[in-house]
Order: sequence, then structure tokens, then C-alpha cells
Amino acid sequence: MTFVTSPRACDTDRARGVRTRVTASVTVSLCVIGALAMSACATARPPGDAAPATPAPTATTAPTPAPAAPGAAATPATPAAGAATPAPAGAAAGAPATPAPPPPPRRQVATSRDGTKISFDVEGTGPALLLVHGGGQTGRSWRERGFVEKLRGQFTVITMDLRGSGESGKPATPDAYALDNVLDDLTAVADAAKAPRFHLWGFGHGATIGRYLAARSPRVIAAVLVSANFGPPLEGVVRDAVAGMRAKWLPLVQQQMAGTLKVDTLTNSDRTAWDAGVAVSALALGALMDYPPLEPAEIKAPTLWVMGAADTSAMENVKAYEGKLAGTTVTLKLLSGASYTDSFGKSELSLAVALPFLLAAPTTP
Repeated sequence: MTFVTSPRACDTDRARGVRTRVTASVTVSLCVIGALAMSACATARPPGDAAPATPAPTATTAPTPAPAAPGAAATPATPAAGAATPAPAGAAAGAPATPAPPPPPRRQVATSRDGTKISFDVEGTGPALLLVHGGGQTGRSWRERGFVEKLRGQFTVITMDLRGSGESGKPATPDAYALDNVLDDLTAVADAAKAPRFHLWGFGHGATIGRYLAARSPRVIAAVLVSANFGPPLEGVVRDAVAGMRAKWLPLVQQQMAGTLKVDTLTNSDRTAWDAGVAVSALALGALMDYPPLEPAEIKAPTLWVMGAADTSAMENVKAYEGKLAGTTVTLKLLSGASYTDSFGKSELSLAVALPFLLAAPTTP
């Protein structure tokens, strides 16, 4: 059975054109979270006592990542300082070698209000710009797609792993993914990066979260929301899929917390999904069902709403809202001929409209 991932819940599947084949018993869960498991950014951690609330975020050095699992592909070693970069295969003899991009910066960690650790990177100089990734991605997805390289010359670029993703904490309770907690994560990272005010750019799931911060916080200078709807965060078949995920996995998480879960009794497919962290991801996505609707008129910060004109599901939302933007801070920009895939995968398309918008935004209230 083949199931295409939902249009808003699992951004990596859409951005990479991935289709996940799973057995019927976990079709709903893995179709929405398949890319999360594949990218190893949703590995569940055993639940523990909640850390005490932290009045102010702090920045620390992130722990060294765990060694790769046996059989995992080895990461190429970073060339020593001053070493020549090998020429690409097939390069003409004598042709100058293409300079290798600089290595990612050393990871930092902010502590959110509820004690959850949020991993982030900072690169560049200029006004602060917080990039919030989509579902199934991590903060470094922005780097991999070329956004950071194009932005760091004009902005202090902050990329973060949302809770439940990448190297950030992965709480195993539904309440941990409540909207206020997730928004606290964004401001905790900004505080740790010493950014009292900042621009915000979100994609997919990250744009869905970012729209709330643009509506609630005067710290947001300007916002770019790429491939996110207005109104409820989840609707129709997407909401049904996420509801099915939460109904399936929440009881198992509760059993784990109570110490009564016997993973040996799970089916092979469910055990694979459990080990891949699908249960924790189901909590994060399930929390979206409790997030309130948001209308363009509620957003305070100047906001560029970017949609691919060939993203047919998104265009339904555009048609419903384009007549409601007059008198708001929201400006709609359609990327001609672009699909949802293109709005992130082809970074030059979004950069061409977002960069002039951000540069024109005033940096003082």
C-alpha cells in the first residue's frame, strides 16, 4: 500500500518527493512521519522528570553527538585547515578546485522555560534572522539547501532544531508540545543568541508555528511564512491523519511513562515505528490539533506570505484568504510555476522575494 504524505504535516516528504511504503497497521503514522524516521531527527528518548522552570534561557555548548549506528554511512572527514579541497570527480585537469563550504558552526543549546534543551546554530553578521524548519527537517536543512550561505553576509542567521527534532530535547508528554511551550523555544533561542528583536522565516510546519509568534510578540521585526495556511493549522484529511496518529500512539506513550509498556508485544511494523521515534513525533503533530485558528488580521509584524503557484492544495487556502489581506500587515507573493517542493528545495526562488522584503524592513520599532 502506498500513501503520499499529508500536504502540511510532513514537509520533508513533500520537499524531497519521498513516498513511504508501510504495512496497513501503521500507514497513517509512518506516512506522516516517514521522513522524520528516515532523517533520524525524531528518535524517542525515555521520559524523565521534568526539569525545573528556567527564568532566563542560557547558552551552552551542545554535547558531542553519539557515534553512528553500526552500518551507517560514514561522514566524510573535514579537511584540515589549509588543506587543498579535492577537485570534483570528472573535473578538467588543471581546472581550479571548487572551494568547500565552511563547516557548520559549533552547536549551542538554549534552555526553554520548561527546561527543554533546544539546539541551535548562529552564523553571519547583521540583523538577527531566525529560521524555523519544516516537519521532518532540522535546523541544518536550511544550510543544506543553500539558504544560510546566501543570508549570512547580511544577517546573523539563527537556525534551530524544534523540540522533538534533531539534537533538541524530545519530551514524551503531550503537554510538552503545547503552543506556548513551542513559542517559548523560539524566544529562548533568540535570547541565547543575544537577539532582542529578530526577523523570522518559517517553512511549512515552521511557518505554521512562526505565524503565532508574528501575531503575539513585538520582538518579531518582520516575518516570511512559506507554504503555511491561514485559519486552523490542520484541516480535512490532514487533521484526520494526525488524529489517527495521536489516537494510536498516545496510549503507548502513556504505558511507557507508567512502566507498563511491553515493546516485545508490538508487531514488527509497530516496533520499527516505535524505535524510529514515531510516537514522540505523533505527540508533536497531535498538539497542532489544539492550536487555535489564526487570521491574517491578527499578525502584528510586517509579513510576506509566500506560496508556490503550482501547489494546488495551498492555492485553495490562498483563494479563501487573498481577499481578506487588505488592511492587514500580510502581503501575498506567489512563486510562478513553483510547487511546494520548489518553495524550499529551490532556495533561489524564495530568496528572490524574501531577501528584498527582509532588507527593506525597519529594524527599530
